[in-house]
Amino acid sequence: MEPIPVNYTDFLHWLKDQTENYWSQDPRTSLNEDKCPQWIHGAKWTGMTDEQIDLVQERYAIIFTPEHREFLRILHTIDRKAKVFEDYDSEEGPYYECSFFRNWLEDDEDIKPRLNNVYDAISEDIKRNKFWLNSWGMRPETAEERMEIFNELYATAPKLVPVCGHRYQVADMSLEKRPVLSILGADIVYYGSDFRYYLLQEISDHLNIYHRVYDEEDQAWCWTVNDEYKDCFEYYDKTRLPDMPF
Repeated sequence: MEPIPVNYTDFLHWLKDQTENYWSQDPRTSLNEDKCPQWIHGAKWTGMTDEQIDLVQERYAIIFTPEHREFLRILHTIDRKAKVFEDYDSEEGPYYECSFFRNWLEDDEDIKPRLNNVYDAISEDIKRNKFWLNSWGMRPETAEERMEIFNELYATAPKLVPVCGHRYQVADMSLEKRPVLSILGADIVYYGSDFRYYLLQEISDHLNIYHRVYDEEDQAWCWTVNDEYKDCFEYYDKTRLPDMPF
């Protein structure tokens, strides 16, 4: 297995080659221990042109960070919908379809509500459940006063640009590293300190870099990342997270 490139553009091309090679191997006949799901067999990435990216920014009144834009140019999404099965350990039974990564050329019905989803969800929590952070100061008694303060804070906070599902990038160009967050209402999880670490986290299952080992304690087989890639991932440590003004 080749090492992961340091240069970001080279890394995206490595990601493209690595995933498409993995998806090209028919899971019904492949000798690989780690087999790709049948639904994604043969999938290809479909990048965007610079003109398409510019039109999307204009349409949704957003600005992609340079690293997000480069991702859209080289990768963007794949040429089919993802199948998400209710039983994550099986490809049988009920499932729903969604974009593998957000398709900025087709997913208008999903994109529009995502743009305001974080604001709407937290606003509802503030009004109905009196959600409040200590860093916002004393919590007013009335919902109207709470929303007035929150609106002022939100207006000056870094913009959030949707990436995939409920993942958002903090699109603040003044930051040296612009993290990607997983956001469901007021439940916010740090998903990567930059786009590179985020992508490794998001699609690690499609890189063919795992092998099975037997866990003696649990008496079961489990997947573990190959030794040569163990230092390539960013492991969550809440004591070392940067202070984000949001």
